[in-house]
Amino acid sequence: MITDLKFVHAGAWRYMLACPLLFAVPVLVEFVQHVIEMRIGMYDGIAAAQAVEAHPARLGWGLVKTLSLVAALYWVSRFLVLPGGAARAARLDPVAVRLFGLVVLWSLVWTVPMIWGGQWMDAAGLGDQALAVGIAVGLILFVLDALLAPWKVGAAVGNAGLGFVRSIRLVGLNVFWAMAFIIAALLPPMIVHYALALLAIGAAEGVAWPLLALDALVVGWLGAVMAATNVAIARRAGVRLSPA
Repeated sequence: MITDLKFVHAGAWRYMLACPLLFAVPVLVEFVQHVIEMRIGMYDGIAAAQAVEAHPARLGWGLVKTLSLVAALYWVSRFLVLPGGAARAARLDPVAVRLFGLVVLWSLVWTVPMIWGGQWMDAAGLGDQALAVGIAVGLILFVLDALLAPWKVGAAVGNAGLGFVRSIRLVGLNVFWAMAFIIAALLPPMIVHYALALLAIGAAEGVAWPLLALDALVVGWLGAVMAATNVAIARRAGVRLSPA
C-alpha cells in the first residue's frame, strides 16, 4: 500500500504543477462556495453554521463542486495514464468524452439525492430516518466507488472495454483493500480541509478569508488525490487502462 500511496500523492503533485489551469477549476469553484457561505453567515459561529448548512444557494453550488471534481477525475486520469501527460490531459477526445459522459451521469444520479435527499425525506414526513438512510446509502456508494475505479479511469482515457460490470468483476475481493486505500489516501487532505473550515468559523473576516482561500487550494489538492486514487485502484486490478 505504501508504494501505491506514493504513486497517488506524487502523481497528484505532478498534475498540479504540470496542469495549473486545470487544477485551478475546482479551486475556484470551492472559493465561490466560500463566498456564498460567507454571505449567508455560515462562518458567524457554530450555531449559524448549523442553521444555514442546508441553505439552497449552498446546496445548489455543491452540485457544481461535485461536477468540478468529476472533471478533475477526467483530467488527472488522462495525465497519469496516457503518454504525453499535460498535453493530453484536457484534450476532448470524442471517444473518451462519450464514455466519460456516463461517469458524469452516474455522479449526478447519486449526488442529487445525497444533497437534497434529507429535505425530500423531511417533506415526506420521514425526517427521523434521514440520517440512517444517508449513512446506509453513503456506505453503499463508498463500496461502489471502489469497485468502479477501472470503469471511471478507462472512460476518461477512451477505453471502451472497461465497462461498469467488468470493472466490478476486475476489482472483486480487492474492494476491501481499495476501501482501506481510499481512506488512507484521502485522510490527510480531508483532515486539513475540515480543520481550516472549523478554524474559519467565528473568526474575524481578516483571518477567515485567508483560511478559506487556503482551503480552496486544499480542495484542489483533494480532487487531484481522489482522481489519482482511482487510477491506483484501477492499476491494481491488473488491466491495461489505455485503449489498445
